[in-house]
Amino acid sequence: MLGFENNRITRCAALCVFALAGIQELQATEQIELAAFEYPPIYQNGADKGLSGDIAVAAFKAVDVNAELRFFPVARMILSVSTGQSICAIGGTVLFEEAQVMERVRIGSVIQYVAQTFVFDRRKHPEGVAYANLGQLRNYKIGALFSSGISKFLQKNADLNLNPNPSHEGLAKQLYIGRIDLWATVDLTGRLYMKKLYPDEADDFERTASFNRGDVSLVCSRKADPSGAYVQKFADGLARIKKNGTYMKIMAKYYGGSDRVNRDSLPDDMK
Repeated sequence: MLGFENNRITRCAALCVFALAGIQELQATEQIELAAFEYPPIYQNGADKGLSGDIAVAAFKAVDVNAELRFFPVARMILSVSTGQSICAIGGTVLFEEAQVMERVRIGSVIQYVAQTFVFDRRKHPEGVAYANLGQLRNYKIGALFSSGISKFLQKNADLNLNPNPSHEGLAKQLYIGRIDLWATVDLTGRLYMKKLYPDEADDFERTASFNRGDVSLVCSRKADPSGAYVQKFADGLARIKKNGTYMKIMAKYYGGSDRVNRDSLPDDMK
């Protein structure tokens, strides 16, 4: 009887040790919410979080931080991270350039670059759309996502006829019916929406040479992350997934194969 009791006590003790270890493991995994805005397939609110979204989640996971994306309109995302309501966000540095915003945030590692280009209807512009500088596009009606990094870039670089729209789908439809001549967007985004909305005519829409190579970076709140701890953890995790091949696997997934990855989208250390 005594031996039975001892065995039962030993088993209970072992179970307690395993349970405690499990609790400690759960506690060791930190949680962080990343603010973002919808710009498929770069950031998207679905099972897959988009190219930059998936990379950001994987980088944090590599250093035992569980990152979840929360999506906002662009202006609210900027406000959320600059005021410390969100610890970090992912987006282009251009979105945070205003002095009162920049002093409240810390720019972290570049996740990727996006090739920014103009999509046009080849049937309406059979000769193509060539330009040496943005000023040569003044006579075109150009659509761009309202408050996006692309819009901000175009607004400060040339006196263009810009037509903002709050949705990518709206811009794709405007291009299709001729309300705009050019759609300023990211290479993957333009192709995604034209194939989604007009699968039988998607090949009639082409893109110009890139007019800008915009960054997508981690941006953290100085108020919520005063020491820059998450900036450093993210840098460490990003380096790990670049080294172990995860980074390029995610790139290949969104570009449709490793041989189709746009080299302009890669950080300089991955070219």
